[in-house]
Amino acid sequence: MASFVLCLSLGIACGAGNGDGDGAKDDVVKMTLNDVEYWAYNIQDVDTERQREELVGTHFDMYVLELVVTENDNQDFDMASLIQDIRDHNIDTRNMDPLIVAYIDIGQAETWRWYYEDSWEIGDPEWIIGDDPDDWEGCYPVEYWDKDWKDIVIYGYSSDGRSMLEESLAVGFDGIYMDWVGGFSDEDVVAKADADGIDPAIAMLDFIAEIRTYARSESPNANPYYVVIAQNAPDLYDEDPARYHQVIDAIALEAIWYDGDGGFDEWDDTDGYNVLTNNIYEGYTEEVLGYLEPMKEHMPIFCVEYAQDVNGEDFASEVYSELAPDEGFVPYCTRRSLARLSTTPYPPGYLPQDY
Repeated sequence: MASFVLCLSLGIACGAGNGDGDGAKDDVVKMTLNDVEYWAYNIQDVDTERQREELVGTHFDMYVLELVVTENDNQDFDMASLIQDIRDHNIDTRNMDPLIVAYIDIGQAETWRWYYEDSWEIGDPEWIIGDDPDDWEGCYPVEYWDKDWKDIVIYGYSSDGRSMLEESLAVGFDGIYMDWVGGFSDEDVVAKADADGIDPAIAMLDFIAEIRTYARSESPNANPYYVVIAQNAPDLYDEDPARYHQVIDAIALEAIWYDGDGGFDEWDDTDGYNVLTNNIYEGYTEEVLGYLEPMKEHMPIFCVEYAQDVNGEDFASEVYSELAPDEGFVPYCTRRSLARLSTTPYPPGYLPQDY
């Protein structure tokens, strides 16, 4: 059993079974980013029994989940057992070990995380440098090249030595799904970088390179196959294409075609889906598709669209059957709150329909 667990943690196919009926599985295959057909994105309410029931029993190739143990009120949550239960179900039912990836905001301090002190504010500590440009409450852009921030995300911060990345490795995640990579172009970040004599784009790529190196080889829980996925900000690719696909394994885009202008905390809020993104940000769809075009030959491209088939509108089906496949993207359609697994509709071809 020990060798079976080891080879799974290394992300390789395992031949643990001996055919004698002892329950061991033969030839468990580790999912790779290039082979993902179905994926799910759930970053709210992951600590609830309802979401355990939804997640365990599914057969997605990749799961993006909130790193619950880094939340102030949830540090004792058994994230490792949830990950293992999802993994075991997939292994037991289809001999496939899925990718389970941790959502981590690498460009903003969040007030509900374990590291955040009540006394902190913009400018104190110095590396908290502004308000969120989209008015997300409790989110503050940071000077991500600062040592303290790197320690929080990567190396271990303060007396407890914890880091976001180390927590993800310790509980068994296969990789990181990095939000706010686009911090390199934030107005406050650019101003601080100019003052410090820093190129913010190069600093972001350097930061991601450190994340990748630590996770794959320097951590006591290192996983040499740990995957690194960027959310949004495809314009970073243009800054240094070769370096980008050296340090980032895939990119995922939100709302290329469909967004929501509400419903951020309520799954059933009808404002949380089926709004044309171009109606919120004029020309956004065409701009993003232009940035993504040269990236297609270098890495998988995932998209999460806030689209549903409801009230006679088949926007999710349009994404699944036409928009995403025509571009070569791997889609998932859901609602803005990201608090459930969407069933309206199930991804076409996803079987069994068991959530």
